[in-house]
Amino acid sequence: MNQSPIRARGASSNPSEMRVYGVNACTAVWQQRAASIIRVYVTKELMTQFGPLLKWCAKHKKAYHVVDDEALAKIAQSVHHEGVLILAQAQQPLGDNECLDILSSRRQPTVVLYLDGVQNPHNVGAIVRLAAHFDVPMILGAEGELPRLTPAAARIAEGGIEHVQLAILKKPKAVITELKALGFKLIGTSSHVKDSIYASPLPERCIFVIGGEVEGASGRLLAFCDEVRAIPGTGHVESLNVAAATGIFLAEFWRGHRQTGGTAKL
Repeated sequence: MNQSPIRARGASSNPSEMRVYGVNACTAVWQQRAASIIRVYVTKELMTQFGPLLKWCAKHKKAYHVVDDEALAKIAQSVHHEGVLILAQAQQPLGDNECLDILSSRRQPTVVLYLDGVQNPHNVGAIVRLAAHFDVPMILGAEGELPRLTPAAARIAEGGIEHVQLAILKKPKAVITELKALGFKLIGTSSHVKDSIYASPLPERCIFVIGGEVEGASGRLLAFCDEVRAIPGTGHVESLNVAAATGIFLAEFWRGHRQTGGTAKL
């Protein structure tokens, strides 16, 4: 344990470890998977708020460091650290078989997301936050295309990464075909079709295809969809931000099939 504001060690760049910063993101790590914590950095101003975490660190022989804003910004590689950072073991993404095993066992109405070309970490983080709120158990994507969660995305997700699993698929078409056989409908999202998200009830088992920030979902993937729907509006802008659009689709699924649970803070 080191409470010096000068000598705190830098966070590891080991790919099996992850820097998580931000008040809500760090609180979620502690609450959901405390055993993964390697060490903690906190500013003096947040010592009272995170006192229980620091006591837990001392009890379980986990190092923590009290640092100033400048030092923490260097460790976080961001000025948006909010005064706290946890270095933790990274959560490993699921593979093809794990994805199928988990989703095949779910009996309640279920929606998952397939990200096709979404790369901006702020959008990815916002989508994970939405997924956690609307009980999306998993976000899918192809190997080499679905980005790993960055520290910036984790902060934007506000703790959502502790409730949503990522599945990086080696054979995405085969996995989606298997999911279709399990009753999942692949629903594309596009601003260039006439069918509205509100036109008819959504199936109880959905995979929403969410396209990239610039080009949207690929034509090849949309052609594989069971249907493609749009969000109606004025048409004054070509499309919505990808995270905003995702929220509308997920809210419509929730309205039709769930309508229970907690209310998010605005």
